[in-house]
This record gives sequence, C-alpha cells and structure tokens, in this order.
Amino acid sequence: MKAEALMRLGKHRVWRKTGIALAVCFGSLGPAIAQTELRPTPEYFAEAVFDMSMAQALARSCATISVDPIRSGARAEALLGQLSDDGFDATAPHEQMDDPDGAIEVLQLAFVERYDLNAPGEEQVCEVAMAEMTAESGIGLLLVEVPG
Repeated sequence: MKAEALMRLGKHRVWRKTGIALAVCFGSLGPAIAQTELRPTPEYFAEAVFDMSMAQALARSCATISVDPIRSGARAEALLGQLSDDGFDATAPHEQMDDPDGAIEVLQLAFVERYDLNAPGEEQVCEVAMAEMTAESGIGLLLVEVPG
C-alpha cells in the first residue's frame, strides 16, 4: 500500500461509497433531498468516514489485522444517530452538506505524516495498525488482531 493509495481513501468516491454502505446497512436510500443551501461538513462525520476507510485499508494490507464488524457496525450506527440528531437525513447526509473531501484529506495527510507512510510494506502497515489499536484511536477501535 503506497501513500498514494492512502490518499485516494479520502476521494469523493470513497466517502460516498461509505455513506451508501452505511445507508444500506441501516435503511434504504430515500429520495434525494432538495436543498438550497448546504451545511458545513460536521467534523465528526469526516473523522468517522476517515477512521472507517483507514481501518479497512489497514486490514486489507495486513494479514493479521481485520476490521471488527461489531465495533464497526456500532460506530456506523452511532454516526447515523448523531447525523439524525443534528438534523441531517442519515440516509443521504452528503446531499445536505458541503463536500467533505477537504476535511478528510487533512486527516489523511496527518496520518501519512505521523507514520511516514511513503511506500510502506506489509510489516510497516501491521505496525501502524497495532499502534492505532494500542492507542485506542478511532481507527484502532475498529480493528482486531487475527491469527496470521
């Protein structure tokens, strides 16, 4: 997994796919909501999408790490609840908010810089995943170690 691959995680298609996947898990996609004015992207939304996407990327690149489906589902459910509480349509929040790509990209750049992930091999990716798990970060809480 290269730094470029990590950077692609925040591109529009990934968070939109994550949003769609969340909607499929917790309800069908309803009709698009016509909005005249978009609301700012909530920081918690960008963080949750980044955490879930990065946890998936780390798990795909490390044979001894997996995404914990129970914790991941609970995080998605909490996110949808928070969006709903804040007045967003949880089935299509991206239609009511500014494009979160910029906020997600900031999180990605910080992550890549923190771990110096320029051209990581599987060993480094596994070390990063374990460090996130040890720190009990938003990413780490979504991961679980599995037999290799």
